[in-house]
Amino acid sequence: MSLRYLLLVSDGHRIGDGLVQRVKQSSELGIEYEHNRFVLFANVSSDVLISPDGNSIVVGKLFHRHGNPAQVRQLENGDSSLVLKTEGRHLIERFWGSYVAAVSAAGKCHVLRDPSGGAPCYYGRGGHLTAFASEAALLVDTGFVSPSVDWEVVGRALFRPHLPLGQTAVSGIFQLLAGCAITIPSAPTEILNYWNPWDHIHPQKGSAGNAERLKRIVQATHSAWASCYKNPVVGLSGGLDSSIVAVSLAQHSRAVSCLTLTTDDPVGDERAYAQDVCRLIDAQLIETPYRDDVVELGISAARDLPIPNGMLHELSYNYAVRDAVERLNADAFFAGLGGDNVFYLTHSARPILDRIQVEGWSRHIFATANDICAITGASVWEVWRAAVRQSRHRKQKFDWPTVRECLSEEFLSEEARNPAVHPWLPPDDTSPVGKVGHVVLLLRALNHIEHRDKLLSVPMICPLLSQPVVELCLSIPTWESCAGGIDRAVARNAFSTVLPASIARRQGKGGPEGFVAQFIERNRLQIAERLLDGALADQRLLNRLHLEKILLSDQKLSPVDRPRIMTLLDTEAWVNHWSARGSILANSVSAFDHL
Repeated sequence: MSLRYLLLVSDGHRIGDGLVQRVKQSSELGIEYEHNRFVLFANVSSDVLISPDGNSIVVGKLFHRHGNPAQVRQLENGDSSLVLKTEGRHLIERFWGSYVAAVSAAGKCHVLRDPSGGAPCYYGRGGHLTAFASEAALLVDTGFVSPSVDWEVVGRALFRPHLPLGQTAVSGIFQLLAGCAITIPSAPTEILNYWNPWDHIHPQKGSAGNAERLKRIVQATHSAWASCYKNPVVGLSGGLDSSIVAVSLAQHSRAVSCLTLTTDDPVGDERAYAQDVCRLIDAQLIETPYRDDVVELGISAARDLPIPNGMLHELSYNYAVRDAVERLNADAFFAGLGGDNVFYLTHSARPILDRIQVEGWSRHIFATANDICAITGASVWEVWRAAVRQSRHRKQKFDWPTVRECLSEEFLSEEARNPAVHPWLPPDDTSPVGKVGHVVLLLRALNHIEHRDKLLSVPMICPLLSQPVVELCLSIPTWESCAGGIDRAVARNAFSTVLPASIARRQGKGGPEGFVAQFIERNRLQIAERLLDGALADQRLLNRLHLEKILLSDQKLSPVDRPRIMTLLDTEAWVNHWSARGSILANSVSAFDHL
């Protein structure tokens, strides 16, 4: 069962019994704990940990950083005291997991979210109360938020995609970012960065033992996750990362099943690779095609999120996962999502500059350049020119990668003036440029796991984003990740002896691109009508001339335009969903009116 929770935190006033009962009825969640500062509602009692002193609660999965790889069910008195003393930081320093915690100390309440972002955390504020929830719908259905679309954030999400934002695109709903904590009361509301990737990046010295350390930590985290679920299913893409998850989980779980999706296009048929993994671990494999009959132009894959970060074709993937979970009676869905990001899959020349910054000029620099040539297929001169360009750009103020395709010039000129904001962005221009790229990749992964299918009845687990794995990978020099001319080299070396030979050295994999291309071609006119006459166009966000050119002609869409079209379609459907929901609830009574 997927964890659902609602946490009410007061700035010092008592939370009335009438409001508590009203929230219990509207949320259909049980009251798990009442404190003079907060009240917790949840649907899974086993995922609620209350400290011995009663001043701290943890909602979700918590594991010891060292020791028994099993879910922590009770905090020792010493740990409880340190959690209180450090206002929750002790949880991040000595534990890891997928959780949100609340700590009442010295007249204030500190709510924090673990660095992996495994547990969603949205919140709304009003009067003397802040409501935190696992999903936006709980904030809306209980009356804490009356939703309306924030068009500024919608545009920002299209222009700077994959950047996690504290302000969502639904007015009144905010997101507590991974590794951050919010203090209540404070004026203004104080948000602190409890965990920062840059604390784990220095020193950038190489080590021959990094592969073995990575293997040990990945296996330990999978052992911990396996202790929580008896019948997990793993999504196999045919690539390195999901194969590592399947093999590692199978070492610690009696029953592991797998799922792989296929397309009519042979490039997207990964069954042979998935079968190799399943034969190795003796696991059942469900093979299912992407289905376009479950993809509807008017339904967003991200409709239950307050952030428009979906792509329309993901509806088909979500449907296949739900079907497999039901058929297998699974209690969790494991994915290799984030592996490329954490293991630092790069096709850039950044590792050259990182190595020069740490070691100075040596013959090793040229070895790294040759490694990048082997990965990218570029000539040595092309790689060095790219390194020079990166070196020149490093003195410029960092900006999040932007996507301009299909957006209007009017919007682009306005939005480009607004800087990207996130507490994990590089602190200064001396930051290793390869590690800047690594942190960007990590943020992209966290933004993607935020896009969870709320109709999935079991939790989705991304074990490669577990805090111990991320921290170790951040400490590994970027040039080790491309050593030998193979991408994610440290991870490949770590698992080369336990993966099928067909997977261990495979670079790249298939995907749903063929399915997406066929879907667009079959629905081209309807897609054009929906985008050219829709809400995004009304808000002057779209470049109508470009869309007319690519959709109302016989020319084939480029590989760049296809995913962009699916993003725009999903965003259009997302806007319609939340606009309709806001209209229905426009005259409803706010829960804050009962304070």
